[in-house]
Amino acid sequence: MQSEGERPALEVSVDTEECVSAGRCVGAAPGFFVFDEDELATVDPDGPRPTDEVLMRIARQCPSGAIRLRRDGQDVEV
Repeated sequence: MQSEGERPALEVSVDTEECVSAGRCVGAAPGFFVFDEDELATVDPDGPRPTDEVLMRIARQCPSGAIRLRRDGQDVEV
């Protein structure tokens, strides 16, 4: 449950059209970011979720900018 003043968790997705399979996200958060059958990164919603701070760092380090973050339906600038 979200306490007053607490922001909702980031929504995370990977744009598979932009992903270049560098694997930085998969290495940084294994189980949450995984490779699909085409060797493109994707999010496993059942995997161990990193903190929002870690997700921001991972998104910034994505060489193709394929990781998309949203909060409350709005894009989050990385």
